[in-house]
Amino acid sequence: MGFTDILYLILWAGLAIYMFFSAHKISPILYIAGVFFTFMFAWYLINGLIPENLMDGVPGLVFKIICGCFLAVFFLFYYLNKRKNKS
Repeated sequence: MGFTDILYLILWAGLAIYMFFSAHKISPILYIAGVFFTFMFAWYLINGLIPENLMDGVPGLVFKIICGCFLAVFFLFYYLNKRKNKS
């Protein structure tokens, strides 16, 4: 595991912790972001610990699909929350 991998692990873990602790103050939408960053942390941790590269081939495609789904769900909840607060 290289320096960049460790840096990404610290980044994803820090963002996940921040989102979970600030969600009750700012918005419950941040719980979804916290779950996403926890997923990113776990994926990069597993990618660094096993000899296979999880960013290539079918696992990479699965990773991109999961990231896209998280992004779509996050924006859907964000839009619905903004719409609710506007009226």
